[in-house]
Amino acid sequence: MNPAGIWLSLQKRSAFGANVALTAATNLAIGVLGLVTGVLAARLLGPRGRGELAAIQTYPMLLANLAMLGTGPSVVYFSARDPERAGRYLGCAAVIALLASAPLITGGYLAMPLLLSAQSPQIVTAACWYLINVPVVAIMSLWLFVLRGRSDFLPWNALRILPTLAWLAVLASAWLCGIRDPRRVAAVYLAALFALLIPFELIVKRNVPGRFTPEARQFRPMLAYGLPCVASSLPVVLNLRLDQMLMAGLLAPSELGLYVAAVAWSGAINPLMNALSSVLFPKIAAHRAEADRFRSFLHGSRLAVVVALITAPILAAATPWGVVLLFGAKFRGAIKAALILVPAGAVSALNSVIEEGFRGLGKPAAVLYAELAGLLMTIVSLYLLLRPMGIIGASIASLAGYSTVMMSLLLQARWLTHKSPAELLLPSPEDVVEGLKRLATLARSMVLVISRA
Repeated sequence: MNPAGIWLSLQKRSAFGANVALTAATNLAIGVLGLVTGVLAARLLGPRGRGELAAIQTYPMLLANLAMLGTGPSVVYFSARDPERAGRYLGCAAVIALLASAPLITGGYLAMPLLLSAQSPQIVTAACWYLINVPVVAIMSLWLFVLRGRSDFLPWNALRILPTLAWLAVLASAWLCGIRDPRRVAAVYLAALFALLIPFELIVKRNVPGRFTPEARQFRPMLAYGLPCVASSLPVVLNLRLDQMLMAGLLAPSELGLYVAAVAWSGAINPLMNALSSVLFPKIAAHRAEADRFRSFLHGSRLAVVVALITAPILAAATPWGVVLLFGAKFRGAIKAALILVPAGAVSALNSVIEEGFRGLGKPAAVLYAELAGLLMTIVSLYLLLRPMGIIGASIASLAGYSTVMMSLLLQARWLTHKSPAELLLPSPEDVVEGLKRLATLARSMVLVISRA
């Protein structure tokens, strides 16, 4: 039996388990590749060059997320509920993203000298050129969203790994060619992303049926769902990136480079959590009965807690020697920040699962309220701690912001589901038994199918 046949057999036995397992495996691969590229970038460029590269790439990535105006989650939600019209929803979202890109690029170009005032003029110019990336990333992201909404997790996962492989190829080529200039590295990666548009488009057209022509009547419901998402996506991105954005304008590039390494290390907790949240959103949205949606939501949040409690302590224990082993002795100054960012990353990953659950329930505004509360805490904490404490203060601010988001999410989840925080987060014996049964069923299915191959 070929790989496609094996995948179909696994889908028939446990679609949810197969999707989570494939996504987790892909996330693990992306995580390993991300760790490799983080090490390569750090050792290739050093603390200063790594900080300059982050300064070039940070703001264009933020604007690319804003350009979609929240239509990415809209595409997932509506495609999950009506898969045969997914192409229409994608067409609407693409039009919105392209129209929004022009003013965002113009505003970013004008603001970049101020936003990157601590950087050299050459780095500011490179960041301005990198803004060309905004519509490219927006469109590629929307193509991924439509596959995820239709639960086409095989092509979705195949495409997701391509940008990371491209980034690895760029860094490896720079290493072999002796290129140490972050501006040239960023430019080559930008060209690689343009080249990836071709396989992305071919695979999406092959897997999404129907026409891609947008319909005027679909814009209103998509924006009605998406605008709270974009309103929440800004504080989400700021909660994740505001620390680095402020460092790019206030601190030396070497300090930013150390902090980026600490963030990369703390992100090792993400692969399995992201797999769970990615599959959970369309699964919840596809249910017609409210009781079934709530049941899936609660199951996902409890499972996420178990994963966080297992992985975070292991990562924290490995931090003192792992950071130096991977990034080199020059990044020893990142260890203390990484020790704070590991629990912060665990809380953030858990938040992402609960937030995707809210989006699947059709309640994107709940994410907005939680992220706004977290952003307020992040801003206050950075104001008080960044200058006197540097990257340690930024790490504490991240932990405070993510924890505030979690508290807000739990309060809203309690109001919506009428469940206590313990019921939302602590798995019952029945949950554990059900989870073990799912894993056993999936394992048996894989053994049976592979043995017949």
